Amino acid sequence: MPGNDYKAFLRSHLGESKFHRGEIYDVDGNFVAEHKGIELFTIGQRKGLPGGSARPRYVVDLDPETNRVVVGDVGDLVVDEFEVDRVNWIELDRSNQVADVTVKIRYNHPGTAATLTPVENGRARIRLHEPQKAVTPGQAAVFYNGDIVLGGGWICRSATARIRCGERIAPVLA
Repeated sequence: MPGNDYKAFLRSHLGESKFHRGEIYDVDGNFVAEHKGIELFTIGQRKGLPGGSARPRYVVDLDPETNRVVVGDVGDLVVDEFEVDRVNWIELDRSNQVADVTVKIRYNHPGTAATLTPVENGRARIRLHEPQKAVTPGQAAVFYNGDIVLGGGWICRSATARIRCGERIAPVLA
């Protein structure tokens, strides 16, 4: 991507009229600012956030249904559980087995120990043994047993697998 500037790339390929404007709130539900397009934000983003703050703020959630961006402290990025949708089992049909696995949550992630629990409708719940930062909906999660790929799916936005500050963020996301 030229200049490593994905915002400029999106603007040049989509045009301003394709962006979904909305509002930015903090994890306590306080209005921070308006934004010019939810597409211009990523989970974990720190740079370019409007509204000013005495301490660093990060994008901790994106709600595409309301075009709402939620910001918080670095600790608000940490999750210990998330769900994966459209799971594709490679090694075995593990659709009914709880398993201890290594899960990678992005392409350059080293992997971390987790307990995988299949749930209905081709989904799985991942309980991380050590909490991780910036688990991002839409990214792939791949499950391993050693070097063997067991399966994978897409990290989804789930009310039951929210950021550790779930109760504080709930009024914003309701």
